[in-house]
Amino acid sequence: MTEPRAVRVKHRWRWGAWLISAIVLLAVFMLISAGVRAKIMNVEVFLSYLTSQQVLIGARNALILGTLALVVASVIGLVVALMRVSGNPILAALSATYVYFFRGTPMLIQLLFWFNALPTMFQRVHLAVPFTDIVLLDAPTTAVVTPFVAALAGLGLAEGAYMAEIIRAGILAVDKGQRAAARAIGMTEYQVLRHIVIPQAGRIIIPAGGNQYIMLLKSTSLASAIGFLELLRITTDIYSSNFMVVELLAVAAFWYLVMTAFATAVQTALEKTFPQR
Repeated sequence: MTEPRAVRVKHRWRWGAWLISAIVLLAVFMLISAGVRAKIMNVEVFLSYLTSQQVLIGARNALILGTLALVVASVIGLVVALMRVSGNPILAALSATYVYFFRGTPMLIQLLFWFNALPTMFQRVHLAVPFTDIVLLDAPTTAVVTPFVAALAGLGLAEGAYMAEIIRAGILAVDKGQRAAARAIGMTEYQVLRHIVIPQAGRIIIPAGGNQYIMLLKSTSLASAIGFLELLRITTDIYSSNFMVVELLAVAAFWYLVMTAFATAVQTALEKTFPQR
C-alpha cells in the first residue's frame, strides 16, 4: 500500500487586483510629484499654523459643536423614532413629516434660517414662570440666537432626522419574539422598551451612529457661513489676509482628520464594549 503524497496547493495569481493597485499607486505618486514640482504648499507656513492658538480654538469649537449637536440629535431621534413605531397614526404622521422635511432640505439652508429668520419673526425672547412675576429671560432675539445657538439648532434638528431613521431601524431589528415573550410574563410596554428593545437596539445602531458623528464633525464647517468661529472660518479669515490658501486649507484638513480619528476611536471602543451579539 503506497503512502499518500502531500498535495501542493497552488494559489492563483490575481493579476487584476495587482494591476488596479499599481494604477492607483502610480496615480497617487504622479499627484504628489506634481504638487512637489509646482511647490503648491510651503511646509514651513503649514507647520507654523498647525498648532497656532487661533487654529486650535477653531478645532476645539468644531469638536464641541459637533458633539453637542450629536447629543441633541440623539435625543430628538429617539423621540421621533418612538413616535414612528408607536402605532398611533397621528404621531407616526408627525414624525414622518419631520423626517421628510429636515432630511429634504440642506443643512446650510437650515443654519441660515435659524440665524436670520428667527430674529425677524420674534423681536424678543421672554420666558417667565406661569402665574408669577418671575422672569427667567427677557432679551432681544439677536442676543439669544448667537451663531453658536443657530448652528447647534440647525445641525441638531437636521441630524435628528437621520438619527430617527437609524434608531427606528435598530428598534425594528430587535426580534419580535422577545417582545412577545416579555409581554407573556407580564412586562408592561414601558418595561419591554426599557429592558428588551432599547438595550439591543442601542448596540445595533452604534456603527451607524458613529458614522453620523463623523459626518457632523465635518458638517460643523457649514457654521462658517453664519459667522461661528469654527475651524474653517478661522483658517479662511487667516488666508484672506496672508493669501496662503493651500497651506491654511491643509491645516484645516489635518485637524478634521484628527477629529475624525477621535470619533473613529470612540466608535471602535463602544463597539468592543457593547457588541451586537
